[in-house]
Amino acid sequence: MILSQNDGITVRVMKEDDYPRVKTFMTDYFHYDEPMGMGLEEPIHLQHEEEVDRQYLAVIRQGLSIVALDDNNGGLLVGIAVAETMDPIEMAKQHKEAEEMEPNALGRSRKFIAKVEREANIFERFGVSSYLSLLVISVHPSMRQRGILVILSKCLFKLGRLRGLRLFIGSGTNHYSSRSAMKAGCECIHSVAYADYKDEQGRPIYNPPAPHTHIRVLASKL
Repeated sequence: MILSQNDGITVRVMKEDDYPRVKTFMTDYFHYDEPMGMGLEEPIHLQHEEEVDRQYLAVIRQGLSIVALDDNNGGLLVGIAVAETMDPIEMAKQHKEAEEMEPNALGRSRKFIAKVEREANIFERFGVSSYLSLLVISVHPSMRQRGILVILSKCLFKLGRLRGLRLFIGSGTNHYSSRSAMKAGCECIHSVAYADYKDEQGRPIYNPPAPHTHIRVLASKL
């Protein structure tokens, strides 16, 4: 299903057979470009790899994830957004799994995101039983600063509305993606400074460079 075609960029629904390319894309341009992965010495893309693959494929089967392709460059994959439907039962399950994960890079990031989601109190705040939850959004370095993030966000909103969802929620870990989401119509409903999230010794777990100072919960009514 094509959601947008403009200036040589086609945005369509992600398919299962896109996953090998999407997985490589995340390794090259997402995991270590995000504030919680910058300077990371652990191979986060290899941690619990088989289980993570299964999880991503299950999400893709929901039909709420999208890819952006450069038609002027042989259909080069230039953007991805991976999203799923979230309800209270699934959230509780994911948060429990996060708390039980070993304290490696993947476990630390999932624990932090779970903490921020709990604090945002999403279901009670908006009075919904489910919402469109963004897991990953990323753009190829050659296409950054060209509005692709805004296009991806708007296409996700469109897809969510088509599926009858009333609310979009994303964890804005990156300053630039958060800014683009707000340009597309999102508001920040909760934020936590990276410097305030500390280990048992009182040391910040994440120390990303400015302007990546906060993780934000971003919301938009659909």
